[in-house]
Amino acid sequence: MKWKIIFLTLLVLTSAIVISLVRSGRTESKKPATENAPEKTTLSNWENNSKKVPVRNWKVLDPELSAEAAIVQSLDDSFPFFKSGSFKMWPLASLTKLLTAVVVMEKMDLNEKIIISQDVSATEGEAGDLRPGETYIARDLLKIMLIASSNRAAAAFEYHVGHDDFVKIMMAKAREIGLTQTVVYDASGLNDLNQGTASDMLALLNYILEKEPDILSYTRLPNLLVQPANSDRSHTVPNIDPLSSRSDFLGGKTGTSPLARQNLVAILSMNGRRVAVVLLGSKDRFKETDELFGWIARAYEF
Repeated sequence: MKWKIIFLTLLVLTSAIVISLVRSGRTESKKPATENAPEKTTLSNWENNSKKVPVRNWKVLDPELSAEAAIVQSLDDSFPFFKSGSFKMWPLASLTKLLTAVVVMEKMDLNEKIIISQDVSATEGEAGDLRPGETYIARDLLKIMLIASSNRAAAAFEYHVGHDDFVKIMMAKAREIGLTQTVVYDASGLNDLNQGTASDMLALLNYILEKEPDILSYTRLPNLLVQPANSDRSHTVPNIDPLSSRSDFLGGKTGTSPLARQNLVAILSMNGRRVAVVLLGSKDRFKETDELFGWIARAYEF
């Protein structure tokens, strides 16, 4: 009798243990496989985890600028650090040449030969040292237009295609990109009726970065040794943008006129981000660019 009791007790205990183990196994099997396995690292995850969203320190007041419009925004995650007057219409001056560059890159053969006619030579501004009768490869002329902000280089493209046709192509491209407030009347920006907004210029910069990054690479050239296709004369064209000598400069363009004052579109690197700055109507664009980036360092925690 004693042995029967011991046997039954052991049988009950064994059954309880087996049932417990089975239930435990069923519970584990219901858990997703990913809960036990380490998460795979993807490029998307790495990008999201590698850059924390900046946190604003509201004790730091907004900067005071002379610019009529200003935007500072990260291009990698579209984080807006600062915006002011971003939809205010303003004369573009030579910022127009960025749109001209897009049209040249996408609508013309860069190996095509462009002549510097007497009409082109009559265009205001001697930057680029382009002389009547000289012929340039379109790619070289494009670089001269960007680094020297040569009005004659821009006019050469305009005259080569035809003024009205070239402007129509520019306007069509502006609308295609989404520059809804931009209007242009020439390729150089000498016409003060060429106007747009800081918001449009940011959209143009984003388009160039994605579709035509060579334009930005050209703007970083410290200088260009160039020779006409029909002459032995070679000359060096310097980059007139002071930002081009900075290690954090990733590309951009300036524009100046009495009415527009000082305009600037640029990309600078900061804390592992590509940060766009757009200034329209500034009285000191380079000083205010430095002030804005210094303000970001104080006003945000990364």
